Amino acid sequence: MLSAEKMKLVRLLNNVTQKEIGDIMGVSKNYISMVENGKHYYSSEQCTKYLNAIYKIAQEKKRPKENIEETEDIIDPLGN
Repeated sequence: MLSAEKMKLVRLLNNVTQKEIGDIMGVSKNYISMVENGKHYYSSEQCTKYLNAIYKIAQEKKRPKENIEETEDIIDPLGN
């Protein structure tokens, strides 16, 4: 199980907000903050849900950029 500090680091590295995680997990932003700051105990199950939420959000944020790049690749040859 990750430490609270490492959980926060993983979230920040993936550019995910506490609110986004809370929305997926069904908890408040304040709860996520307390967990990340070591002020609230969390189980290994909650840690797994937290990491899964980060993964899901990061993947969703990545998709639109990939679609834009694919569209640009299609449009560019047509414009020349």
